Amino acid sequence: MKKITLLAALFAGFAMNAQLFSDDFEDQDISDWTLLDEDGDGFNFRAYDPSIAQNGERNYMSSESWDPIVGPLTPDNYAISPAIDVAGNGTLQLDYLVGGQDPLYFDEIYTVYVSTGNTIADFENTDPTVTVSFTENIGNDPAAAGELVPRNLDLSSLDGATTLYIAFRHHDVTDQFIINFDDVVLTGVLSVEDNALAGFNYFVSNNQLNLSANTALENVALYNMLGQQVVSQKLSNNTETVELSGLQSGIYIATVSIDGASKSFKIVKN
Repeated sequence: MKKITLLAALFAGFAMNAQLFSDDFEDQDISDWTLLDEDGDGFNFRAYDPSIAQNGERNYMSSESWDPIVGPLTPDNYAISPAIDVAGNGTLQLDYLVGGQDPLYFDEIYTVYVSTGNTIADFENTDPTVTVSFTENIGNDPAAAGELVPRNLDLSSLDGATTLYIAFRHHDVTDQFIINFDDVVLTGVLSVEDNALAGFNYFVSNNQLNLSANTALENVALYNMLGQQVVSQKLSNNTETVELSGLQSGIYIATVSIDGASKSFKIVKN
């Protein structure tokens, strides 16, 4: 389901967010993404069949490094989003889910790019005002073994851009299985104090919310989708962790305070 619209904040008391683009692939249609088979083997990103996908009846965008007929593949595949209008939408952030299909063969390597252009040359540009990228081998995260894990990318260096493109690349791997991407969301945060929140980052792994910033964090609170506060924790360091094992699986809103400023964001507890 594609959405290229402005939405209200999840809760009125939190910082206002603008959801500029999202795709959860539930329509099994990725025809609006540009697909590049750079290795030329005829295999590329595709909308994945929910009958054999991980986590039950969900749909994904997927790429293979092994095929049951051909055998090992050496993918260099790109999936590039349509143009996204981001003009005047504050500090930008990308959230998505990623995971390996097979819990035993999930050493899949990918790069995600967010760029002002939609060519490979644009994605390879190292100027952070043009392109922001992140590369990882999900085999280094045990939580990604047959499951989807949340990731986020700080795009503050692209503030002021008018049009952006998101690209996922599956590369430099062979003889594993399938990498899946889901719930791709590009958000603009409209009212945050940029100096206090400079360098802030977060990710969820192994039932922990990991937080980091350039200055000491002060407090974090988590709210369920009913607006009920389920966690409140005082913080004092630049790097902190919040234990999530006591929470039910689902979506939560986290609010972090840093030097009097606050930032709200969505996390997924598996």
